[in-house]
Amino acid sequence: MKKTILIFLFVLLLMGCSNTKQTIKEEKWEESATLVREVVVTDDGQKGDFVFRIGDNGKLGFGEYGPFIAGQTQKYMWHFWGDEKVLTKPFKVIGVSRETDEEITVFQLPTSNSLAPNSGADHHLPSSMMLPTPGLWRLEAYFGDKLFGNVVVNVKEK
Repeated sequence: MKKTILIFLFVLLLMGCSNTKQTIKEEKWEESATLVREVVVTDDGQKGDFVFRIGDNGKLGFGEYGPFIAGQTQKYMWHFWGDEKVLTKPFKVIGVSRETDEEITVFQLPTSNSLAPNSGADHHLPSSMMLPTPGLWRLEAYFGDKLFGNVVVNVKEK
């Protein structure tokens, strides 16, 4: 009887794990919202747009210094709102491609000992990120081993 119950629980566990991955694949892939502000970008007064991409839970986002172009590295400034104990853990970003299910480590910062408030956020981190192929990518932001939130971006062709 104990073996039967144990096998049943194991099968349920496996089904739960496979359903979790399936749910992620089936979830709605929609480019994350942005805030756009016109700013002066050159000494002679030329204007351009500053784009801030907002994460799924409102606790994170990043400023774009340019759009995501496949295969090109660009600078992005992450901003976070939350608890110091969480925000000072090691940080990493995992990219997941909608088209191929490819998962890559996009950015990693092994240590972060203190908060760096900026522009109203509790913490900010500069990063350089590159996504290899065009299409929709979900950028999953982790502090330690825990998912903090994600941002979906549309990567353009070169």
